[in-house]
Amino acid sequence: MCPVRRDHVRFKKKKLIYAGEHFTENGDWVWTSVAAKEKYLLGSEAAGRGQNFAASFVNKVLDKIKGIPIIVTDGYKPYLRAVFKRYAVREKIPYSGRGRPPIGKLIPHPDLKYGQVIKTRKGVKLEKVEYVSVYGKVPKQLLNTSAIERHNGTLRTHSSRMRRRSLTFAKSQETFNASLDLNRAYYNFCKDHTSLCIPRKENNGVYKHVSPAMKIGITDHVWNIRELLGFSYRNNKSH
Repeated sequence: MCPVRRDHVRFKKKKLIYAGEHFTENGDWVWTSVAAKEKYLLGSEAAGRGQNFAASFVNKVLDKIKGIPIIVTDGYKPYLRAVFKRYAVREKIPYSGRGRPPIGKLIPHPDLKYGQVIKTRKGVKLEKVEYVSVYGKVPKQLLNTSAIERHNGTLRTHSSRMRRRSLTFAKSQETFNASLDLNRAYYNFCKDHTSLCIPRKENNGVYKHVSPAMKIGITDHVWNIRELLGFSYRNNKSH
């Protein structure tokens, strides 16, 4: 499952950014996506808000995944259009052999399973929560955004720039995104998760720490900070 969300941040004068608590259509946001089962942080990015930004982030995340995952988001409408455009296929219409071949309309891919958790608020009070399978049938136990909500709290703990009513600012969007990249690497490679770790009774009496990167099979141990900062990174675009 691949839930997605975004959290509000705002540019102040001189390009200072802070995590705000007033949700507006304009302004700047932190977009986040997590592989819920593996706890792997797929992406986090400080960017604007709207259809173009939603489509850009959704496509960046889905480019990392083989096949069509189960996708769950909140009720933000640009998500729906971005997911549909990503996986739309042409409907096949029988051709009689006379005249121009008919062009079928775009329909969602038959393997697509996309759901939304729609929250209705009155002021700051949560009034109603709806769980909707938009395309396909999303299993009931997966139709939630709990993994991304939990990660939101972790991100605010790790990054002082994301804390509400904080005096700790990022001075530019570039440095803010750099801090999010570092946090993502630490979260995936250096942080073991209790829900992923293997208990003693299942591992010959030895408690095994497991990170999200270990869970998806790209490393065999929990990294320390020295390993992370000393890793020789290559940019795939230039190599």
